[in-house]
Amino acid sequence: MLSPLPHVATDGEPAPVIAPARTFADSVRFRDAMARLASGVAIVACLDRGQPRGLLVSSLTSLSLEPPRMLFCVRKAAGSHDALRQAHRCSLSILSDQDAEEAERFSAPGRATERFAADDGRLGAGSPPVYARALVGLTGLISGGADAGSHSVFFLDIETVEARDATPLVYFDRAFRTLDPAHSPGRP
Repeated sequence: MLSPLPHVATDGEPAPVIAPARTFADSVRFRDAMARLASGVAIVACLDRGQPRGLLVSSLTSLSLEPPRMLFCVRKAAGSHDALRQAHRCSLSILSDQDAEEAERFSAPGRATERFAADDGRLGAGSPPVYARALVGLTGLISGGADAGSHSVFFLDIETVEARDATPLVYFDRAFRTLDPAHSPGRP
């Protein structure tokens, strides 16, 4: 059994909290440190008035098995942020090591018009697009979220899952890489 959190009384009621003065880490040092956290990357896509919208995220994780649920984070200044906030459903297409170019397309704001121009997405009637060559393709209902400073957190209740065998694409030290250092597309 987990011990109670120090800010929660043992009877389950919130304990009075006297907040100490808060200090935060330097944002540049924090960003540089987080660049050293390797993560998978995924295209998040939704429909916005019938048109596909999407971007690349590296902040995503499975959250629950019962029900199947994931979370992902989107920077509020991102071009697709507001469309996702209005959407009821979206897709996550986790990319393989063969998809570095697709990752670049979905991460560069100047390439937004190219994102759904290629015939690499599957569009179902009324459903968000899933990248056809995804390592893992997931669709689901956006069931909630949270404000998290510069980002919004989205909770996605998973309805469909498709997966194939391949090596994932990862983002590490501000570059796309594979798990095999000899074949990392982001660095020589």
